[in-house]
Parts: sequence; structure tokens; C-alpha cells
Amino acid sequence: MSEQSNIEKIQEMYAAFFRGDVASILQNVTDDVEWGTETVVSEIPWYPIRHGRAAVGDFFATLSNEVTFEKFEPRLYAATGNDVFVQVDYDYRYKKNGKGWPIRAMHQFTFNDGTVSRFRAYEDTAAARDAWNQ
Repeated sequence: MSEQSNIEKIQEMYAAFFRGDVASILQNVTDDVEWGTETVVSEIPWYPIRHGRAAVGDFFATLSNEVTFEKFEPRLYAATGNDVFVQVDYDYRYKKNGKGWPIRAMHQFTFNDGTVSRFRAYEDTAAARDAWNQ
């Protein structure tokens, strides 16, 4: 697929996320997909790197159980080769303690034959941990 096609696929996946349509997201990842956040922070339950489609479903279930999004705005898309990078601004609150803050993250999606084979989120994980532990 072209870089533009990969960007459009990611835009469709974000639209599915907004609708709560996790099934559509799962249809667009490989069976052996790797999905998670690069960090040493272990407290945040959706951060660990997961392997496989079912584990990505668990990621979204965990995220839904733990946070409420007040804002989620993909702002900038860029692609090179098989990778799509997205700057995402979001605010969420932890359901367990009501803590939250604005976050600017970078999401990286890697494609293999038109399907996402790897996702990594890069954000201020130390700040996320500090709010989680309050």
C-alpha cells in the first residue's frame, strides 16, 4: 500500500475508536501484532507490550475500564515507508482517582501488507504514573 493509503487506514481506525468499534480495529491488525507503550512504567495497566489480536482487544477493554477521555484529537499524520506517525492530543481521567492532564503523544503504526503489525505510543509516561499513583 502507498503511504497515503496507510494514513487513510489509520484515520479509519481512529474513527472506529471514536465510535467504540473495536472489532473494526481488530480486523486491521495482523494475527501476531505487537501493541503497547515504550516505557519502564509498570503501574499503568494498558502500557505493557501485547502480542496478538486478542491482546489488542484486551488493551482496548482495559483502557475503557480505566479511563474516561475528555478529548482525543489526532492532529498530524506523517508516513514514511511502512510507518505512519500521528501526533495525538488527548485529555483523560483515571476512573480510580479522577486524576488526569493534557497529553501530547506520538503514535507509530507499522504496516505489513496493508495491515498494522506494530503499534507504539510515546508519551510522558512518568507523568501518567504520578497521576495514577495519587
